[in-house]
Amino acid sequence: MAVLWLLAPSFARAGGIELLLFDAKTQQKFAGCLTCDRAEPEAVCNDLGDYGSRLMANSIWNMHGAFGSKYSEDSPWNDAGEGLVIVDEKGKFYGRFTRNAEANRGQPVIASARYIMSLYEKYTDLSVVRDLLCER
Repeated sequence: MAVLWLLAPSFARAGGIELLLFDAKTQQKFAGCLTCDRAEPEAVCNDLGDYGSRLMANSIWNMHGAFGSKYSEDSPWNDAGEGLVIVDEKGKFYGRFTRNAEANRGQPVIASARYIMSLYEKYTDLSVVRDLLCER
């Protein structure tokens, strides 16, 4: 996993850790930055970016995309899928971002991922979850 940081775009954020999302199986497909400022192109809250738009193929908010469909193995919204792994820019592992309790067994789930999942459990609509998360 230490090699993951080489695959992601370079990030610089003073005073915080940038949590990056990758597919769980190969850990090579980048799915966005969970904690980046929404103005950053890689941010999952940048509604004009590849990872924050509801329409882009690589977005966790596109219910028809690889990272947004509840039927995709790589989607955090799939009850049985592997979901995404969460790492920092140095490759340090922070857990998984998935609804699949089995994939999370024995691993702590970070607060950011728990919060997003609680919003999804309550509203089940990715547009609503995205808007609430991204303070729309």
